[in-house]
Parts: sequence; C-alpha cells; structure tokens
Amino acid sequence: ALRWNGAPRAIALEPDLIMFDEPFVGQDPITMGVLVKLISELNSALGVTCVVVSHDVPEVLSIADHAWIMADKKIVAHGSAQALQENTDPRVRQFLDGIADGPVPFRYPAGDYHLDLLETGS
Repeated sequence: ALRWNGAPRAIALEPDLIMFDEPFVGQDPITMGVLVKLISELNSALGVTCVVVSHDVPEVLSIADHAWIMADKKIVAHGSAQALQENTDPRVRQFLDGIADGPVPFRYPAGDYHLDLLETGS
C-alpha cells in the first residue's frame, strides 16, 4: 500500500501519462488482481496512457494494448499480447515461458562459488 500512496495525488493532476514501476512486486495474488484491475480502470475511465514496467508477464499482458520486451539493453520484441505470445524469437520465448537456459544468460553478480568452496575447505 505504501508504494501506491502517490497515486491519488498523481490522478488529481490530470496527467496524460501515468508510469507504474514494478507495481506488482511483493503483492499477494489477490492484491495483484486488484492492482491489475485498478490500472486497467484508470486507463479506461481517465483516458490516460499507463506505462507499466514489470517482470510479471501474465498481469502485464492481461491489460496491455502494446508491450515491449528487452534483452541485452535492447528492445527485442514489441506488439500486442497475442503477437508476443505468437513470437518465435528464442529470447522472447525464454522470457515469456520462464526458461532458465537459453540465449539470454542469467547473470548473478557473485564470485566464483567453486573457488569460494575450495578456499573455505582448506
């Protein structure tokens, strides 16, 4: 709820655009559903453009008219939810399907754990 405390103030200013940065992070499924509905209703009722930055793919695709997928600091795909679901680019499939191994490597900012284990054991 704390992350949403600025929403009424933003709406009162009658903006043309409202940005939501990771609005679903840390939310339980019910609250997430409420937030998805709220964003969708704000968009419809106020005629305002809503930009949602999120890793919660199903929620975003359920309300987006248009979505973009980024990899390696570049836009690799964009389009309607249906167009993205039909996209065969391996990077898009990896992201949408949550595949661990693929063309987009998982980069964990840590040292070499094998070395750490060997040094600890000596």
